[in-house]
Amino acid sequence: MSTRKYRLAAPIDNDKIDISHRSVPHSSPVWLRTSNNVCTKLEKALLHTKPFIPPARWWIVLPLLLLSVFIAAADPVITNDFIVRRYERQYGLDASPNTQRQVCRQSVSTSTAVYYRQYLLYRLELSQRQSDYALVQRAAAKLHTKLSVASLIPGFLSFILLGSNCDTIGRRPLLILPIVGKVIRHSLMLIIVSRDLSDTWLLVANAIEASIGSSGLVLLSSFAYITDCTVGSLRTRAFLITEGTAFLIRVVPVLAIGIWLRFYLYIVPLSVCLGISVIALLYALFVQPESVESV
Repeated sequence: MSTRKYRLAAPIDNDKIDISHRSVPHSSPVWLRTSNNVCTKLEKALLHTKPFIPPARWWIVLPLLLLSVFIAAADPVITNDFIVRRYERQYGLDASPNTQRQVCRQSVSTSTAVYYRQYLLYRLELSQRQSDYALVQRAAAKLHTKLSVASLIPGFLSFILLGSNCDTIGRRPLLILPIVGKVIRHSLMLIIVSRDLSDTWLLVANAIEASIGSSGLVLLSSFAYITDCTVGSLRTRAFLITEGTAFLIRVVPVLAIGIWLRFYLYIVPLSVCLGISVIALLYALFVQPESVESV
């Protein structure tokens, strides 16, 4: 039976290994001495370089996130009510409270015969109003579709491009950009409401906000920041607190916006949203730290 012979590797003498030509990787905190016991420039730089430590206060991003969620919850309600009332005024269906009270008083003070005649006229007018209000709903739905398209395409591109490079760009810039978009949008909305501009300006405002960054980008950056600053069970607790507070703060504007629109229409709610956006922007610029080393 034939046997195979294998060539064994020569034994290595550790004392004869020349390590003077070896370079130290950038990520390694350990440096190697040369044969002359002299540190190279790279080794000296590594000795004096301090490791990057992310901020330990993960909750510092919470105010910025909650302000952004508050504004994002209030915007659709204000925009929808503004569009519907604009088309109601365009089709002559906006009845003021004073007019409604006057009609009610006239119906109470009339006789039975006059009442039935007015009732028939009211039914005819009501059927006409219902057909006209269908035009209002159709026009509002068409404008909402245009607004969705105007914000969907640039918003999708900005979210993909900026969100995928979150580690390169950093968390803080991706928190600032969407808030800048909110400031621009609410400023344009105030001008649109006060000057009664056309629907084209609504499309422009939505497109500008979406191209800079949407509220989803704030959520992505906030949770990425929390991930950088937490480990283990602390991260789970931080996520639960963040999601719970974000859910609660999302309910507040939905309940309060009806009262705002009833008494103040659009100038006051939009001014409040603009003020909150400016506060969030200042917070992001001067308080919010960065958690990525490369930025």
